[in-house]
Amino acid sequence: MLNSHGEECILAFTPVDATSGWTLLGLVPAKDLNVDKENWLLFGVVSAGLLILFICDLCHMLFLNKRLQVAAREAESANKAKTDFLSTMSHDIRTPMNAIIGLTSIAEKNLEDTKSTGESLRKISLAGNHLMTLINDILDISKVESGKLKLSPLTFSIVETVENLVNISQPMIKEKNLEFCFHINQIEKEYLYTDQLRLNQIYINLLSNAIKYTEPGGKVSVEMREETSPLPDCVRLVYVVADTGIGMSEEFMETMYQPFSRQIDSRVNSIQGTGLGLAITKQMVELMGGTIECQSEPGKGTTFTVVLDIPAADRQREDMKLDPVDVLIVDVMLRTAADTLESLGASTELARSGPEALGMIEHRHLSGRDYDVVIVDWKMPEIDGIETINRIRSEIDANIPILLISAYDWSDIEDRAKEAGAIGFVSKPLFRSTLYDKINDLMGKESKSLEPEDDYSDLHGLRILMAEDNDINWEIISAMLAMFGITADRAENGRICVDMISAAEPSRYELIFMDVQMPEMNGLEATKTIRKLPDPGIASIPIVAMTADAFSENVTECLNAGKNGHIAKPVDIKLVIKEIRRIREGREQS
Repeated sequence: MLNSHGEECILAFTPVDATSGWTLLGLVPAKDLNVDKENWLLFGVVSAGLLILFICDLCHMLFLNKRLQVAAREAESANKAKTDFLSTMSHDIRTPMNAIIGLTSIAEKNLEDTKSTGESLRKISLAGNHLMTLINDILDISKVESGKLKLSPLTFSIVETVENLVNISQPMIKEKNLEFCFHINQIEKEYLYTDQLRLNQIYINLLSNAIKYTEPGGKVSVEMREETSPLPDCVRLVYVVADTGIGMSEEFMETMYQPFSRQIDSRVNSIQGTGLGLAITKQMVELMGGTIECQSEPGKGTTFTVVLDIPAADRQREDMKLDPVDVLIVDVMLRTAADTLESLGASTELARSGPEALGMIEHRHLSGRDYDVVIVDWKMPEIDGIETINRIRSEIDANIPILLISAYDWSDIEDRAKEAGAIGFVSKPLFRSTLYDKINDLMGKESKSLEPEDDYSDLHGLRILMAEDNDINWEIISAMLAMFGITADRAENGRICVDMISAAEPSRYELIFMDVQMPEMNGLEATKTIRKLPDPGIASIPIVAMTADAFSENVTECLNAGKNGHIAKPVDIKLVIKEIRRIREGREQS
């Protein structure tokens, strides 16, 4: 139909339901309904818009996908790091554990031999101290990652440290049948002042790596020497570990101190460990102001050299002089031992082999000038030390005192050595004090120079309160404290601790050792309650956390609760005594 302008239109009508019969009419010009099918501009605009939207959507999806891939790699890396870390620590923990288990078995079989049992228990204690250091690092790995390792210096004997080093290594050396030697040179200051546990860990990490990556039948050698230090009142201690192991490439040596780095070698695949030990070792060496260097070549072995300037302790053994004594040393490489004995006042002669020693001993015997002591190494060419001793006894003289020396485990050869006629054993390396004490013992004379004793008289009569819910822990800690003249009262939980300290006279207790995880009231709540007590003397009493909660955040939580210090379990009594003295000195200064 046409509208009033004569234009062709389309009639549109829509009924209105809300009315009775009404319909809405509308005319739409037909020309307005025609579509321009040739409008390419509109088509292009729409297409471009869709393309832009598609590209933006694709970029967003790629961005999200990349972030997911990064997150997946980080998660995989974190999981691998955890696995590698546990693998490393599994190996490092098993090292002292092997020593503890093996020495326990030896002690059980020699209960009637109090001397042997006592020696086994002493070695177990050394291995336990090393194990405790490892556990502390595992519990607070953030110390390693953030470089927050702290030193706890104390006076100790380097002889004890080296004995621990050799004892810990023996099971691995025996298992792989390695040739092992340990030499010391010019060690004059046997008592030093630094963090013994950290020093011990540096030395053990390097030696255990050398043993671990040396194939069966290979050789591992250690040298420790004392040099003049440029620092006042210090000695320069040089520690060199060399092996004939698989060696390292130059590329790997550039990253070997990074955590979890590991040499790529088919022979390494069956060996537990990742190199975390080297990362920790380097941080410890740098923390102690020293240097660590490495020389290595694939297939030819590795040599690590650690140089540390360590303060000499105020106390040293004095007057180590032997009465006139003639000593024969039978070994290929014992010039250092001869020098050491001569510095002690002994007259020494050297034999390079068993047959040479037999001739020298026979000549002296026939001339009526027997040696006072003969020291024989176990590992020698031609005939070994045990066979040499056997022939001395059977062919020349049955009464001459003979010592057998070795860097290997005495338990493997003890029965054969005693049967051959050895009357004593000395473990390499041979320190001045070790030779001095052993020769005096053989000659039936008392050593004039005694071990320096720690003075703990300042601790006698000290009374402390200990909040500890575990009966065994309480028994062990209280017994250890009693050895130093310290009396401890027990509170079985935090609530009882608060009640006991509230009812006590202000001067009854000098400090409180507080466990954290306890029933009724934990250590944190008990500390906060004590700090709010009305009596200022009691409210300010020093409180030290003694707990297995040893993560860095646990330490911070304890300090924020009002504690004055933190000691991680298992308890090292040396650290406990050090903490007691630190708190007492702080109170005296304030």
